[in-house]
Amino acid sequence: MKIILSTFFCAFMFSAKAQQDSIEVSPLKFIGDKEYAYYTKGNDPSLVLIAELNNYPSPQKVLDKQKQLNLSTDQKIQIQTIHTEMMRKIKEMGGFLITEQTKLNKLFETNKVNEGSLIYHTNKIGALEGEMRNAYLKAHLRTRGILTAQQLKKYDSIKNTNK
Repeated sequence: MKIILSTFFCAFMFSAKAQQDSIEVSPLKFIGDKEYAYYTKGNDPSLVLIAELNNYPSPQKVLDKQKQLNLSTDQKIQIQTIHTEMMRKIKEMGGFLITEQTKLNKLFETNKVNEGSLIYHTNKIGALEGEMRNAYLKAHLRTRGILTAQQLKKYDSIKNTNK
């Protein structure tokens, strides 16, 4: 079990490093480069780790490995639909998060922040982050529901390979 977790962690860190190398610079001084990329493009690996560790597959990874998994045409269509909806929702929530962070920054910048506005905006940001995480995890849950037990077993054995 430790070997499996170590292998997954190494693959996760390699993937995160590769993503970090290709991250564009945030145009907003109050949102870091990685965070900005996650808001605008999706792909925040920390939000899906709980699913991935428990063999709830990423729709994108399943599509990438569709030949090895022997997906049917119907499965491909269903999983592509799940992936498209997930990305739409993530980008939508990312836009809302940028807007809320911008509003909060403006309150601080103009010295108009108070405890009430701080609570309001941070709670709204937290809810939006929760919606984004929900979009990722719901897609993993739905993807798992489409795969057969044999495909799930195969996915678990190949998910960290580049084949």
